Amino acid sequence: MGAATTLVRLIGTGARWAGRKFSPGAVMRPGKRPGGTVERANRAARVLVDRLGDGLDPWFGVDGSSGGGRYGDFYATSTSVHAAVRVRSDAVSRPPFKVHEVGPGGVEMPVEPGHPLQAILDRPNPFWTPAELWRATETYLSLWGAAFWGLERDETGTVTELWPLRPDRVRVLPDEKAYVRGFVYEHAGKRVAYLPEEIVWFRHFNPVDEFSGASAVAPARAAVEMASSALLFNRSFFANSATSADLAITTDETPTDDQVAEFYERWEARFSGPGRAHRPIVLSRGMDAKRLGLSHREMEFIEALKWSVEEVARAFGVPKAFLGDLQDATLANIDSEERFLWRNTIVPELRLLEDAVNRTLSPLFKTPGGPELKARFDLGVIEALQESENERVDRLVKLVEAGVLTVNEVRAGRGLGPVDWGDRPVERKRGRVAGG
Repeated sequence: MGAATTLVRLIGTGARWAGRKFSPGAVMRPGKRPGGTVERANRAARVLVDRLGDGLDPWFGVDGSSGGGRYGDFYATSTSVHAAVRVRSDAVSRPPFKVHEVGPGGVEMPVEPGHPLQAILDRPNPFWTPAELWRATETYLSLWGAAFWGLERDETGTVTELWPLRPDRVRVLPDEKAYVRGFVYEHAGKRVAYLPEEIVWFRHFNPVDEFSGASAVAPARAAVEMASSALLFNRSFFANSATSADLAITTDETPTDDQVAEFYERWEARFSGPGRAHRPIVLSRGMDAKRLGLSHREMEFIEALKWSVEEVARAFGVPKAFLGDLQDATLANIDSEERFLWRNTIVPELRLLEDAVNRTLSPLFKTPGGPELKARFDLGVIEALQESENERVDRLVKLVEAGVLTVNEVRAGRGLGPVDWGDRPVERKRGRVAGG
């Protein structure tokens, strides 16, 4: 009841901003709506709002995404953007997401199997796997700079499902005192309002607008659009039998309109279509053919496409080799670039995702008087973040020689049994066990 009252106040306040008084009676309670639409009863704190016309739009807050639907289109039209987003989303979905209890001294211990928070993270909803949820979240973040999870509750108010929401359909409602009053999801002519505690809000900081995320597409947009235009130009060029469209026909005489129309008809009849490609041009006396503009070589299409890939790689923090540019790739630098990708792009992104979940979702599962809950990605399974065997051995030898570890402690960490002399300190200069 309290949540519904809050949303009624939220809607009413927003409508007054737009100069239109919104009656609480217009807020649809769970049950059947006009027109036969049914609002699910277990959405205890959600309100479905009827459209009141364009006059209400101003109060519907700030677009939570960057670039609107346009940036999402690049995923389907730009090869380099698609590849960069796929690399990031696949990487984010790889490490397991584990819940820990924070004990005395900040020590974190994994929760018992079946813990409610771990259970919902392992099965977000009946139709999505955890990997699919993280892929969608990172895809939204990469394209729009923001991502949202809608929290589904049962009749008791317990969160039972997590649903990703397209960020270009979500609007943030700022508030002078509470910072954010709520969120509104709009799709197919319907609006659904959420309280702040019903949304997990992920975003890349945008210095221009703190309520909208910063898309990685934005700084590379000009390069991406240039590459798309170049490809469309080439497609049109070859569709026209590789005949330049900037060909000019000059004549010593001034033709009439009928003569120009007849010339175009004869030209189309002779040269249009792939089956008539490369036929010779026969011009009348006093006529000449000249090409305007630049040739393909002069326009450097291939170099322009390469530059576009480089711009996308820089904007998304993904090395070029992972976008299919293997010109300078070697086995050694591929390994180095993979470590760079994880340490400089993916790990910071994982920390951002952790913080958002632990800010909103984890506290909802904390029992009264119980320990704090923290969810963390387990990076121990990521090969690129692990030391090589030689690096690990060198580090352990230095720790033993410095007296930080004993031989038996090192053996235990390697799954080996102790030796009689393994607890004695090692003398570094003499290279032997002290007292041996």
